[in-house]
Amino acid sequence: NEQSPGGGYLRHARAQEEIILYNSDGYRALLDLKYQRMNGGYAIPEFGLAYVRNIRFFDAESEERHRLADMLVSACYCLNGSELYDNPRTPDELKKNNLAKFRAFMATAVANTIGDGSNTYLLLGPIGTGAFGNDVEDIAECFREVLEMPMMNSTRPIRYAFSNIWFVSIDDWKNDIFQKILPKSESDNAEEL
Repeated sequence: NEQSPGGGYLRHARAQEEIILYNSDGYRALLDLKYQRMNGGYAIPEFGLAYVRNIRFFDAESEERHRLADMLVSACYCLNGSELYDNPRTPDELKKNNLAKFRAFMATAVANTIGDGSNTYLLLGPIGTGAFGNDVEDIAECFREVLEMPMMNSTRPIRYAFSNIWFVSIDDWKNDIFQKILPKSESDNAEEL
């Protein structure tokens, strides 16, 4: 979350974000961010995020093998209570603010893509739809809108900056909702003939 590196990681929470940290050295990277970059403080800006390069995802069968990935660190609004930032007052304000947050995600991912993006996998998940209480369909709709927007002086949707976009969740029913809202034909990055 925006105030605590790793959210419920130290309490052994089983949410998607914590599972990422249990299977990688991402928590160490967040502590490096807190203590080496933020002088012991930790607060992710409301419309900002942190970008962490080269975290290692471990291979369950071999201590020697791992895969490197970059990680965007941000938080959605906590609709079940208050956190660092005040929640939007209306559904329209919530959508407008989430669109601004997700545009920041995409711009940061594009700006940090190595090369032309032809070998880039963008993994997105149902952020904020667990303990923070955001609606899965609303989050999927915001991602759909942002992926279809032209950004960064492009005339085409930003989704074309990535060769592969995957929506992943530990909850199958959330994957089903994302699949319904972002069908393969719409999120497929192959050029149309």
